[in-house]
Amino acid sequence: MTTVLANTALPGGGRLLRVASNCAGEARPGHWFRLALSGQEHCLGVLDASPREGWLAFQAPSALADAVRGTPCNSDGPHGSPLPDAGGERQRVLVCDEMGLPAVLFAAARRDPVTLALIALDSEVPDVRLRPSRFVLTGFDAGAIAGIGALEDAGIPSRVAHPAPLPGCQEGVLSTLVDTWLSAQPAQARWQLAVTVIGCTVHVDAVIATLRGRVGEHHACPLPG
Repeated sequence: MTTVLANTALPGGGRLLRVASNCAGEARPGHWFRLALSGQEHCLGVLDASPREGWLAFQAPSALADAVRGTPCNSDGPHGSPLPDAGGERQRVLVCDEMGLPAVLFAAARRDPVTLALIALDSEVPDVRLRPSRFVLTGFDAGAIAGIGALEDAGIPSRVAHPAPLPGCQEGVLSTLVDTWLSAQPAQARWQLAVTVIGCTVHVDAVIATLRGRVGEHHACPLPG
C-alpha cells in the first residue's frame, strides 16, 4: 500500500498523478504499473520517476481527479519491457500512440539518445503542448510542423499525426505517418535505423507491419489497454 503525493490537471483534462513508490529505482521508459485507487484500477505507463525522492509519475485519466494527496493506492509493477537501446551505430527512432507517449516523454526526461519521435494523438485536446518544431524534417506534409513541446526542449525532433485536421499535425493515423516518412527516406538511411513502437496492440501491430523489411531493426512494445 502506498499513497498519492500529488494530482494536478493537464491541458486536455487528464491528470498528472504522482505516487510514493519504493520501485522508483527500477522504472524505465516502457514500464507500466497497475494502480488501484478510489475504487478503480488502471494500467498506466511510467511518465517519470525519482529514485532519490521515491516517487513515480503517471499520466492518468480525468476519472481520477478525486484522488487527492494522501489517497491510499495499491501499486503493482513494474510490468512490461523497457524500451531497447539502438544496436551498434543505428539511430534510435521512437514511434508511439497516445498510450505510449509517457514512455517517450520519460526517455526524453532521462536524456536518452533519440534521433526522432513520431507520435499519433487522438484526443480532441491533447494532454501535451504542441508547438512549431525548430527541426526541419523531410517526408511529411508541408503543414506538418508541430512537435511535442517537451521533446523539443530535450532536443528530440518530433512529428505528430491526428485523425482530425489539427493545426500543425499530419492528418491520419500512426501507421500512415510512419509510412509517409519512410517512403521519403533513402534505403541506406533506413537501414541505419532502429525503430521501437510502443502503444496499444492494434497500433503497434499495424506499424510493425509497415516497418518489416524497410529498416535495420524494429522492436514492438505493446501496452495493456
